[in-house]
Amino acid sequence: MTTQRGRLLASSMICGIVALGAGQAVAQDAEVSEIVVTGSRIPQPNLSSVSPVQVVGSQEVTLGGRPVTADFLNQLPQISQNAATGLSSTSNPLSGPGGVATIDLRGLGQTRTLVLVDGRRLGIGDPNTGNPNPSPDINQIPSQLIDRVDVLTGGASATYGSDAIAGVVNFVMKRDFEGLQIDGNWGVYQHSQHNEFVQSLLGPRQVAKPKDDTWDGASRDLSIIYGANTEDGRGNVTAYFTYHDQEPVTQGKRDWSACQVVASASGVASCAGSPNSNQWFRADGTGGQLAVVGNEFRPYNANATTTPPPLFNSNEYSYLMQQSTRYTAGFFAKYDVNDNFKLYSDFTFMNDRTNVQIAPTGLFQGSGPSETSGFLVNCNNPFMSAQQQGAIGCTPGMITAGDSVDMYIGRRNIEGGGRVGFYEHQNYRVVLGSRGEIAGPWTYDLYGSYYYTSLYQASQNYLSISKIQNALQVVQGPNGPVCISGGDCVPYNIFRDGGVTNEALSYLAVNGTSRGAVSQRVVEGTITGDLGEYGVKSPWANDSVAVNFGFQNRREHLEYAPDVAQLSGDLSGAGGASVTIDESIAVTEGFGEARIPLIQDMAWAKDVVLDVGYRYSDYSTGITADTYKVALQWAPTDDIRFRTSYNQAIRAPNLLELYTPQSVTNTSQVSSDPCAQAAPSPASLAACLNTGITAAQYGNIPQCPSGQCSVLTGGNPELKSEEAKTFSIGFTLTPTFLTGLTASLDYFTIDLEGTIGNIPLGVIMQRCLETGDDAFCSQIVRNPVNGALFGDDVAAGGYINGANVNIGSGTTSGVDVQVNYNLPMEMVGLEEYGRVSVALNGAYLIETTTIPLPGEKEYDCAGLFGPQCQTVYPKWRHQLRMNWTTPWDMTFSAAWRYIGEVKLETDTQEPTIGTGSQNAFNHTLPARSYLDLSGVWNVNDTFTVRAGVNNILDQDPPLVNSRIAGTGLPNTYPTYDLLGRKLFIGFTANF
Repeated sequence: MTTQRGRLLASSMICGIVALGAGQAVAQDAEVSEIVVTGSRIPQPNLSSVSPVQVVGSQEVTLGGRPVTADFLNQLPQISQNAATGLSSTSNPLSGPGGVATIDLRGLGQTRTLVLVDGRRLGIGDPNTGNPNPSPDINQIPSQLIDRVDVLTGGASATYGSDAIAGVVNFVMKRDFEGLQIDGNWGVYQHSQHNEFVQSLLGPRQVAKPKDDTWDGASRDLSIIYGANTEDGRGNVTAYFTYHDQEPVTQGKRDWSACQVVASASGVASCAGSPNSNQWFRADGTGGQLAVVGNEFRPYNANATTTPPPLFNSNEYSYLMQQSTRYTAGFFAKYDVNDNFKLYSDFTFMNDRTNVQIAPTGLFQGSGPSETSGFLVNCNNPFMSAQQQGAIGCTPGMITAGDSVDMYIGRRNIEGGGRVGFYEHQNYRVVLGSRGEIAGPWTYDLYGSYYYTSLYQASQNYLSISKIQNALQVVQGPNGPVCISGGDCVPYNIFRDGGVTNEALSYLAVNGTSRGAVSQRVVEGTITGDLGEYGVKSPWANDSVAVNFGFQNRREHLEYAPDVAQLSGDLSGAGGASVTIDESIAVTEGFGEARIPLIQDMAWAKDVVLDVGYRYSDYSTGITADTYKVALQWAPTDDIRFRTSYNQAIRAPNLLELYTPQSVTNTSQVSSDPCAQAAPSPASLAACLNTGITAAQYGNIPQCPSGQCSVLTGGNPELKSEEAKTFSIGFTLTPTFLTGLTASLDYFTIDLEGTIGNIPLGVIMQRCLETGDDAFCSQIVRNPVNGALFGDDVAAGGYINGANVNIGSGTTSGVDVQVNYNLPMEMVGLEEYGRVSVALNGAYLIETTTIPLPGEKEYDCAGLFGPQCQTVYPKWRHQLRMNWTTPWDMTFSAAWRYIGEVKLETDTQEPTIGTGSQNAFNHTLPARSYLDLSGVWNVNDTFTVRAGVNNILDQDPPLVNSRIAGTGLPNTYPTYDLLGRKLFIGFTANF
């Protein structure tokens, strides 16, 4: 039986091999039993791995002051974040799933990263059909219970099944714990406003400058762990409880994100905003753009002072950091009945409640109920002045008859507060299993697990589209204006400043709710054996061949049910109608693996080992797949070990990708219609005819509002699996002539084919304009009445088709470097001053290419950023930590986090995305360095206290044109530190 001391020793050895580094061979210790290395199911007598594995020890949680699991993992250079993947508490507030944190390895997408807990698959963490990238929610994994995290690069489908294309993140949890441990942590952000450039832009737009010295974003964390052994020593129960509370921070609390920064072609920057605030125009494109001033319509002027303002500053309301309150609890138990039956059980529970705020709702252009997605305003509406009637084209005859004009109206609900999305995720996971000996060299492991996550979501402080339309159809009654529809309708006077009443708001107010659940049932059995008893051994090796084979049956079910308000798309500003789903998928798999020592303890062949594996998968959708791996290790001496591996991996389409009903929503991938009025780079009539407009519509087509045209999204039951071929080669170094140094260097390449996603919307538009090819032009569906390319209804048109297809391919390659050096102080005569260690984890990105369509040229995002690349892809990132452990029971630590320079994608010659130009404002984003300092004091055997400051220099993130970063993001990407300097203090008490 592996003791807690043995497990902690093994863990410390792993971290000591290469902190944040790759597992590799080390000298054996009597306390360390055979363990299972992530990437293989066969227990091994050392910590060697044929694939690159970065190991994150629990000290990163302590020294980094990051008790939220996603926060410390996102510091790794192998992990990415963008607007839609790699979610965390600082994700785009418009991204959809609040309260969810996910992992995106190598920028290949969170759905291509397999997440395990103690080698067992974790289920999807969010059933919302508005979340296009369903994947495990790591918020349910409390960092205080993590022993270590193994990050395996490259395909591992032969070992673990679908999704392990980019790699595997395996959370190894604390078990066999004895005693009582209480841990507390308090943190707060402090930021001094020092972005004078953005501050100079705030005044003209009347945006309030944030307070110069800001303290906000306080967080509180508490954990209790209790463990006890049975009297006979054959069993243990480790139970835990954790609490996390995070206060929100709005984008308006930082000067660099206080407004939406936009820049012209010449590089002149300004504070922009959404024209869906006080902008009116006829749906037929005639009459020009108007704004309400007093009780008149005046020509729209973005620089005017109106109520509401002509451009609305959403950043004042949108969250930079989400508010959340989270509880987790559970236990890990085991009892060894005898050598044949070693029972084990896990139970975990989480309740997470998160609020995400965005700007107030209102009337949004293209979201109305008319055939053009506008709102109908009757010409005899008593709230309109004679001037206003004439301005929108009401003739005397139309006024007398009470005819209506179809209007696109952008009018922000400044009388109300921000829209709030409330998300409550509640999940639990149960594992029951037994392992032990069968006969001779054979052992087994059989378990079943059940995972369940429920979601309750409430969209609060919205206005009803149908009620807005009713409240705009008003006539003069005997006692004043009344709604034509009658009933409880209250007229909505948005035709004059200060005309909106509380009674009208109460009538218009509507909340939407939805409920959903996702479950996963797994039954898995494996048999492992050492074949030495049967003489199966290489004549040149000491160790015999070891094998493992087994089966897995997995069933996943997802259901999501919005209420009537969300299903009908009646919430103004919700981005269209929600859709319902109730589907299941199942897979049965058989797998096998062999570890074959070929040569051992010979000249220039201290250890040569071959690993092979195979898995067959049969899905209920009709998909079958074969995956395999071949790997080789060669250690010519004790000082160095070479390793290489080749994997065939897959990712089967998930339930949402297969079965989500199609719907229309907004997208900033195509921010403007090149055929609309006042297009930034208007296309010719001939080119625009290709996109489905008529000659009569040309010149009168309304522009997509707020930098967002519309996209049709949805599932496709005909999807096939993605396939990837991954290759790695590298070495690990443990030189006997330099005590304390361990290092590894690994090259990897991941070739991905048949990627699931949509044809890039910008490619569709550009190819249609240029060629008229029906393969592209058929994907553009314009509103038949006015040719608009925005709306929120499938039947009404006005969108680009972005439904799922197996269409793309690409390659990602790079080099990982891990170095750890424990400086032998006695060599420099300073042994009385303790010990010093240095650990480096670096990642060099060689390429990350995409071929959006078969036959198209590939483009490479390595070293770039932009809308098509979707995030920041620096060539080099690293984390370097230095620890000084003093003889005075204190440890001091300094960490240097580095993110390299990147160039704007359009400022290159890359096919599809590059134009060869040079953006005057955002040609490059400079490199960013962050310095973290912390210290730990072991007061006595019971109490330890710690404190630290992250981003001690209070570095702002690089400023990005909001039109490039994308709607909702705060003028930058979540890859960077967004909130400034973080101070933390904590304690640990062991009893």
